[in-house]
Amino acid sequence: MSPEGKFVLVTGAAGWIGRRICHLLQKRGIAVVAFDRIASEGPWDRSFWGELKCFGNPSDELRRLLRGTSAVIHCAGRAHRPVETPGEIEALTQTNVAGTRDLLIACKATEVRRIVYVSTIAGYDWMNPPIAGVSEEGKLRPTAAYARTKLEGEKLVGDSGLDWRAVRLATVFGVGDRANFSKLARALKHGRFMVPGIGAARKSVMPVDLAAEVLVRLALIDEPRHRLMNGALSHTPTLQEICNAFSAECGFSQAHAVPLGLLQAGALLGDLVAKLRPEFPLTTPALAKLTTSTVINPARLYETLPDFPRPTFAEALRSAAEFYRSV
Repeated sequence: MSPEGKFVLVTGAAGWIGRRICHLLQKRGIAVVAFDRIASEGPWDRSFWGELKCFGNPSDELRRLLRGTSAVIHCAGRAHRPVETPGEIEALTQTNVAGTRDLLIACKATEVRRIVYVSTIAGYDWMNPPIAGVSEEGKLRPTAAYARTKLEGEKLVGDSGLDWRAVRLATVFGVGDRANFSKLARALKHGRFMVPGIGAARKSVMPVDLAAEVLVRLALIDEPRHRLMNGALSHTPTLQEICNAFSAECGFSQAHAVPLGLLQAGALLGDLVAKLRPEFPLTTPALAKLTTSTVINPARLYETLPDFPRPTFAEALRSAAEFYRSV
């Protein structure tokens, strides 16, 4: 798709990944229309602010924006929450499923043909993953409403009949992170993180800048080799390697290794404490996340984008080291 005279609509444009996508599009000479819940300033040429349900009954203004759109990059969505109450599950369904459905209906009504969907690896079955990593055909076993609703949205996109592409992103990290790696950095910084056993569990990861790069490239190429792909670095670090990288790049002290059995006993006590203090860090589910490998096979990504960068985790972390030192 030639950039001249084209523009791309980005939902969730003011978010962590969405804002980077808008920057990258503008650098390529692509005009950007931002869509998000709350109005804000940013790297876009035009904007429309509202809830995803706006697409179910698009105003004349929104219809005009969509009719001139070359592609939609659908980043908007409700993120995972530690506790999924019935109300939270309903909110996830309304945003991630109904919102996506409304967006697709509006795209078809206004002749928008191309959509790029941000999906997740959280729905894979991690009980017995293959050594080479889970492929896109791997068994799905979403245990949380977040993963289930994101996969339902993904299916709607795949069945839409549009020129679709979807990326199941691994754990994203980098400047602006407020999730898993930010929490890990704070714990390492203050000497509060303990590596379970030898820290052998492997984790697929993706730098936020490269996550945005993948989504932009998929919005601009006409014939991708694959339409559904896993999004992760080709290098899959172990938990111990992740901690070592934070120590080397951020100057944190080395995390202490603790026998797994001892941590498992402590996690059982932590389960009781967590009933009164939900944010208590050492629980059985939290320990399971640290000791379970979540490795995906990103071969399709590199087949579709052969020149895509292949940094190690430590190399990718280097550009975000100052940020993580400050969290």
